[in-house]
Amino acid sequence: MADVMEERIHSIERTAGFTFVIAAVLLGTTILVQPIFPDVNNTGQVLQAITSAKGEAWMQVHAIMAVGFAFAAIAFCALAFLLHLKGSSGSASIVSACALLGGGIWVTFLTAELYTYHFFANLYGVDAGGATMLFATVWFWKLGALYAGALLFFAAVFTAGVAAAKRDLVPIWLGWGGALISLVGALVYIMDFWSTTATGAASQPMQWPAMRYGVGLPLQLWMLGVGVVMLREYFTRPMPMRVTHPRPVEHVRRAPEGTAPTPPPAGTAGMGTPESPRPMPPRMPHPALAPDPEPQQPAKPRIPHPALAPDPEPGPPQQRPGQATGTDPARKPPPQIFPG
Repeated sequence: MADVMEERIHSIERTAGFTFVIAAVLLGTTILVQPIFPDVNNTGQVLQAITSAKGEAWMQVHAIMAVGFAFAAIAFCALAFLLHLKGSSGSASIVSACALLGGGIWVTFLTAELYTYHFFANLYGVDAGGATMLFATVWFWKLGALYAGALLFFAAVFTAGVAAAKRDLVPIWLGWGGALISLVGALVYIMDFWSTTATGAASQPMQWPAMRYGVGLPLQLWMLGVGVVMLREYFTRPMPMRVTHPRPVEHVRRAPEGTAPTPPPAGTAGMGTPESPRPMPPRMPHPALAPDPEPQQPAKPRIPHPALAPDPEPGPPQQRPGQATGTDPARKPPPQIFPG
């Protein structure tokens, strides 16, 4: 059972390590190349920036981001499995649920608008006002959904960092560092959303340079660090060898010295023939050719043990020797010693 557990941990470390590294590289690259919009509520300027790029760059960046968030969700779920095996089942449930929900939101909204930018670019040349109004609907819907996705990912990073540091899966500074960065990002998102409820204006803190390079990029570096730690454990952990049950050794009687051992006849059980070197199973005779069964002797009656014998049935009382029964002939009187 211990060997099976070691194999599970070995496989989880490999999956978590590679997916964390791939997700960190993809998302970190998109953070650096993603354009910054000073005012996300000015949808006219946003649409104009998109149409000036003809939509190709937006499609490529969002496709890469969708793939990166898919790898991130897999990585956090693998880390959650590892936390579950180490005993932190509650934290593992939070990490896996938040990562799946957050990654699903990001992937859904990033892929749903892949082909809309070409449409908006063409519509903007025909009807700028109509294209702006239609784009505003999709844009504000996406901003609200990405708010929830970001908060869910912050919760996954915070819980995973604290639990992994507690179970000695990552260094303490790395686990609590990720928890601190995610806590700062979550507080900024919550306070910004609370301030926008009074005006109704949309907001996306990741468009701020301070949040992008102060929270978003450090989180990708944290994911890269966790992936490197997992891969180091994977490549340095010795894998236990499986012990297979040895086959029983058949004791073969040695031939006397000076004589060659006589091989068993070909075609017998366990041996092969020149035409077929594979071992042959023992042949079963046909029922019609089987010898007649020997006649069975009648079984001897069993004599029960005296202690187990049944009690005798009641019968007439037995007569003791010399005891009169009343049916005996009359006896002669004894002779008189002194007559008269």
